[in-house]
Amino acid sequence: MQNPSIDLKRGAEGARYALLRRLAPAILHQIAGSFQPVIMMSAIIEKRVQAAAPDLAALAKTSKNIGQFATSATRSNLDLIGWIAPQPQSLVPLDAGVQQSLHLVATELSFRGFKCLNQTQDVAVEVALSHVRGVFVAALLALTDSAAIPSTVLVTAQLVGMELVVTIALTDANATTESAAVATGPHEDFDLRMAMYRKIEWADVEAMAAADGVVLQHSPQKLVLRLPTATATATLSA
Repeated sequence: MQNPSIDLKRGAEGARYALLRRLAPAILHQIAGSFQPVIMMSAIIEKRVQAAAPDLAALAKTSKNIGQFATSATRSNLDLIGWIAPQPQSLVPLDAGVQQSLHLVATELSFRGFKCLNQTQDVAVEVALSHVRGVFVAALLALTDSAAIPSTVLVTAQLVGMELVVTIALTDANATTESAAVATGPHEDFDLRMAMYRKIEWADVEAMAAADGVVLQHSPQKLVLRLPTATATATLSA
């Protein structure tokens, strides 16, 4: 008989793989974007070097800028690799972690007519980075994937004792004219990617939540994540 803990682990691994497949285009887009300033500065240097009398001071300044942009790109890409192999012990402020996650999926959700609002800034706690980039993002995608119409996604949080409760709710009963037009408009590249990377199902989120010790409750319009007390510090802002 198969060990239940092994089944749980494999189910969670499969769900995480599905999530990474879904997020891969957004991660690649951000990696490419981080190098754009370096490419632009390189083109500027190449043009200035070809001048009859190159301005050495300007070249030195541009070269310095390239080094700074390259360092920034390296730092950014190392952080993006964390989506693929997050360190379980790594912590992040809740508001920052939520904002990073929403930023990664912002383009996809916008194409589908969804608008995201992050209202977790008043809850000054640290959470496991793997929880925010794992079960939180999976839950967000599962909720929007199963939504019948575009709407506003509201992310809120509160401390209940030493337990961190994060809520993601669809706050609009009806799509606006603008969001409906965005959702039904021609986005061939996005539609192709959606065909390649399947929707995130509630079974995926449940498997990840169970493996991470996160309690999940969900309905068609709202979901609630209750994170273990070990991942939150009671430092509510004034």
